[in-house]
Amino acid sequence: MPRDYLVEHLIAIPSFRALLRAVEARKIAALDLPRPILDLGCGDGHFAQATFTAPLDVGIDPSPQAIAEAARREMHRELRVLNSNQMPFADGAFATVLSNSVVEHIPDIDATLRETHRVLKPGGLFVFTTPSHHFAEFLFFADSLRAVRLTRLSRAYENYFNRISRHYRTDSPDVWIERLARFGFGVREWHAYFSRAASHLFDLAHYYSSPTLLYKKLFGRWIIAPYRANFILIESLWRRFYDEPPTDQGAYLFFLCEKK
Repeated sequence: MPRDYLVEHLIAIPSFRALLRAVEARKIAALDLPRPILDLGCGDGHFAQATFTAPLDVGIDPSPQAIAEAARREMHRELRVLNSNQMPFADGAFATVLSNSVVEHIPDIDATLRETHRVLKPGGLFVFTTPSHHFAEFLFFADSLRAVRLTRLSRAYENYFNRISRHYRTDSPDVWIERLARFGFGVREWHAYFSRAASHLFDLAHYYSSPTLLYKKLFGRWIIAPYRANFILIESLWRRFYDEPPTDQGAYLFFLCEKK
């Protein structure tokens, strides 16, 4: 029986993140990724745990706290506190570099792409997801304010959301394709996902899920009662967007690239 990534995420992390990560987990789990795999920006290891059935080879992240939590999950054979701009791995050390919703948080993306290209074998894969240029525009409150011609407030909300999300960039496919080509990557496949309607719910769910921040501080976990029955209503709402196909204009982008 195939895994239900939506349910697995809903009972583990806040609902706004659960929908997005479940969509991404299903995409990436469907790929046949050659090993060894470098998980660039592995965070606390939850995404690896919720996506793969066997540990990845190496995970790196600049946060010692995140790496410590990832170690407890045991989904990486090796973990290191590292900045991706300068990686202490040999040339061609990996067959795949995976980075899920990370590249938008890296200030010097050029240095990271240069290093990613270096540590990949010739023909190796670079798989990543990232917000698109529609990310902030598609948010519910940005859309609503724009609809009543409060353009300045709409832009202010977009800027606020990108700031609290710690985004250094939310670029279009064309910008990414040109940038990747400069650093020696060919794009095998890309597509947009997460529609405007999904983004509306994603935005609203941030406020609905706000108590989970307190739970995490007090109890060390996002969800106090991780039982599917507690999420029946939100699961039924999320299911439609979990199952939606790739879209022409989405808030997020998926790239499957190859080292030339």
